[in-house]
Amino acid sequence: MKIKILLAMLVMAFTSCSTDADGVSSESSSKNTEIKTLAFSSEKEMDEEIDNITNMKSQSDKLVLADYHKLKNSNGLNTSSKKKNNLDVENQNELMYNSLQVYHKLLLSNIYDLRKQLNFTSIQSIADEINSLNAVDYIKAKSLADTYNDLLVKDPITGFISTIYDSRTSNVINAKGVVLIENEKLNYAEYSSIPNETGKYIASEASVTEVVAKNGDYTLLRSSTRQVHRNDLGFKFFRYTATLFTWLNNPDGNHWDPSKPVLIQCPSTFDVDPVSIAGFALSNTNTFFGDYSFTYQYLSGEGLSTHFVGGKKNNAYVPVGGRVKGTFTSILSGVDKQIICDVKYSDE
Repeated sequence: MKIKILLAMLVMAFTSCSTDADGVSSESSSKNTEIKTLAFSSEKEMDEEIDNITNMKSQSDKLVLADYHKLKNSNGLNTSSKKKNNLDVENQNELMYNSLQVYHKLLLSNIYDLRKQLNFTSIQSIADEINSLNAVDYIKAKSLADTYNDLLVKDPITGFISTIYDSRTSNVINAKGVVLIENEKLNYAEYSSIPNETGKYIASEASVTEVVAKNGDYTLLRSSTRQVHRNDLGFKFFRYTATLFTWLNNPDGNHWDPSKPVLIQCPSTFDVDPVSIAGFALSNTNTFFGDYSFTYQYLSGEGLSTHFVGGKKNNAYVPVGGRVKGTFTSILSGVDKQIICDVKYSDE
């Protein structure tokens, strides 16, 4: 009976927090908003605006997490998993998936608020919207994905939507794939390429994403990426990232149709051991564990992911391997989801 009451309370909370998001959602599809083009006097100025937007998004994600905890606590939704019988487990699973929808509703509301603050809708914002709509309103998500299909990419494993651009620059590129530098459309292929030792240019994106461990329908993934930046003189430099994130599988079609995305982003607590690292080197061939040019630590934290961005480096390295050790626990109400792992990996 207690689970039934909590489910009813969560549905009420979900409904109350969905009104504003739905109201802004219809506005979010406005062509007047989405076709606005950002113009910069230099690539350096553009890079500074990207930093500003990514910082705003980071703060917004923290607010979502805080609001979710307040909502969960105020409605008495801190229910632990006590698997007395199959009916209890089924009810607790339903509570968990409804809780996941509430979290993504809060994310959507903040996505729309940020668009208002910036008076701009980037293609990255649209990708972010689709990824949260996948947990809330799959029909809307599919419609948006179809509309902007030429600028989006769907991960074949997770169903996660990203853009055809790198995850930084996509924050200033509009829904038509345009951003202006000195009144001219940015040539993204040239902008995102880097010189190698031969003087020729190679693609800038060196990103590896992979499943680390699973516990039933709860999945831990990691990602190592190279980012391209420009200094004051126009020369390229690089930063490297180490990211962990968690997902919930489509359970069995009872909550989502099997044709929908395989995984939905899930908020978790990341308790990461300091030995956890992402390793980088100049080449990803014949590289042994620990034979790295440098490493970055995977971070502890709470939310959909933890994300580390390193300092400036002049050389173009690639992810080659690393280690992930820790305890990862979903913060959703309902059945407890947890992964305890110690995994060494290679990106050759």
